Amino acid sequence: MFKEFNAHPKGIKTGDCVVRAIATATNKDYLECRRELNQKKRELGFSGYKDTLFLYKYLESNPRLIFKAVKGEPRIKGSDFTELHPKGTYILKMAGHITACIDGVILDTWDCTYRSVYTAWEITQ
Repeated sequence: MFKEFNAHPKGIKTGDCVVRAIATATNKDYLECRRELNQKKRELGFSGYKDTLFLYKYLESNPRLIFKAVKGEPRIKGSDFTELHPKGTYILKMAGHITACIDGVILDTWDCTYRSVYTAWEITQ
């Protein structure tokens, strides 16, 4: 299931999916979240917080679900994930995108439920 939601304080649709997803899933202020990500990125020695390795380090304290490719079978899609996980808060690493899923609903600025899910981190504040 998908619901349109934009955590950006000015409602701007921009390429900020990492900040939007983390701010949404952790219920943090967007600008505060962006400042925190920039600070952590510098501390960990990354050039950007969109780097996949940065995300793995930043979210490493959260339980992680991995969805490996199975030969001959389609990968799990965002829509499948929402059905399999109707409760809880997750950050989903998808094909070329990051989004938030809360209680079986993907919250984002566009419907990305058709994208494959590679990893999900459970956010347990």
